[in-house]
Amino acid sequence: MSSTEQSYDSGEGGRGGRRGGGRRGGKFSKFGKAKLVYPEEPLEYKNLDYLSKYVLPTGKIVSRRRTGFSGQNQRKLATAIKRARLLALLPYVGRS
Repeated sequence: MSSTEQSYDSGEGGRGGRRGGGRRGGKFSKFGKAKLVYPEEPLEYKNLDYLSKYVLPTGKIVSRRRTGFSGQNQRKLATAIKRARLLALLPYVGRS
């Protein structure tokens, strides 16, 4: 191998072409694949008690990593919360 060629093997030493220094597992989990959590109640804007569990005291929507929802259910949750906020059923910022 000449000095101008570089070795890009996926073995030890170096990053191996993966972001994050060659970590193993998925993007979010440390120790294997996490279980998917399904909503206990329908994700509708009218279901305020259930939706308010997924809004932080600062008004932010809880992330997918913390809810455990799939991407599809997390999008439904965010849409329902935003729709409830638009209709003034949930506050945009903070809880009173």
